[in-house]
Amino acid sequence: MKLLYLEARKGILRKSVLIALILFLCLDVLKIGMDYQAGAIREVIGNTEGMRAGFAELYTKSKGPITNETAGFLAGEFQRLSRTVADETYSHEPQEGTYSGYIFGDYYLIGAYFYTPMSYCVQYSARMEERLRQERDNLDFYQSAGNSFMAAKSSYILRHYANRSVSSFYLMDGWASLLKYDFSHLLILLLLILGIAASFTREKETGMTMLLASSKRGGWPMLASKCGAAILYAVGLTMVFSLLNLAVYGFLLSVEGWNCPLYAMEAYQDTPFNGTVEQFYLLSCGMKALGFSILALLLLLLSACLQRTLYPCILGAGAGILASYLSGWIASPVWWKGLLSAISPLSLTRAWDLWSCLCGNRLGNLYLPRSFTVLLIQLALAGILLWAVRRKSC
Repeated sequence: MKLLYLEARKGILRKSVLIALILFLCLDVLKIGMDYQAGAIREVIGNTEGMRAGFAELYTKSKGPITNETAGFLAGEFQRLSRTVADETYSHEPQEGTYSGYIFGDYYLIGAYFYTPMSYCVQYSARMEERLRQERDNLDFYQSAGNSFMAAKSSYILRHYANRSVSSFYLMDGWASLLKYDFSHLLILLLLILGIAASFTREKETGMTMLLASSKRGGWPMLASKCGAAILYAVGLTMVFSLLNLAVYGFLLSVEGWNCPLYAMEAYQDTPFNGTVEQFYLLSCGMKALGFSILALLLLLLSACLQRTLYPCILGAGAGILASYLSGWIASPVWWKGLLSAISPLSLTRAWDLWSCLCGNRLGNLYLPRSFTVLLIQLALAGILLWAVRRKSC
């Protein structure tokens, strides 16, 4: 533990790193706030005060467990306003007894934010049952044709997509934005470079390498402390930014529906994940922590291979840019793009792409979801990086 603390104090707990961390946390909060004010998270926020007030009133009346009363209220209001707007005889002046102050404003609010999402929730179970019925027919066909891979995929769908329903209605745009929010990933990458890139080069530049290697606690203990400090640093940064993002989104949007199934969000209607939104957020944080930990090991390897601190900083930034670019192919149906993206540690930071739809790979006659393929490859990559760091430093 003393060696671990020593390594953390030499690289991670330096004043420059801590100052950068505080500044980046403030920058992260500022970015979310600017997106919120611009209406990039929830468009109505950037609208008039009357629209915001009408939105709040309608949301209070409709959120919570889906009942005949709430569903009927939204359907009735939407149909009434649709008829009024369709004949184009409605007044364009402010109207008493409206939610937003204008008839068309009410029509827009209910249609865009309430009626359509409520319809999705109410109809989800029936649509999924129809899909499963078609998948049973597909399974019979693939089995009769001897296509074992597609039969395995159909069996996977029948096992993981059965008995689904959405019983509560909450606006999930805040969660959808939070799950895809990736500006903090850039800040974490920069902090990793700042804290880890000099782990070995600092000792080379000061002539301490041979002295440390010949000491009683050099070699393996020193290597383990460096790797441990780097991994803990990456995990810690991920948790700090994830908690901060959740707190800021919760403060601005009062994000609700955390106990709803992930497929309550229309963007995740085809997800193979059967847990709640809260569980998925925890899963995505864990995947990010693993991805940034592997990136930290890569930075350690660069530091062990090079002589000057500037070089691993430059190459680390380049590796981060390349990894980020490759991760954009994570849901690609093209096999070589999927393979390259699976090698990128930052693919683990794109849980929304990995789990938003069913995409997988063939392993013999087995169907393996791509998320598991990426995890297996990244764990193997972590082992290779640990071995390579040991070879270069011991």
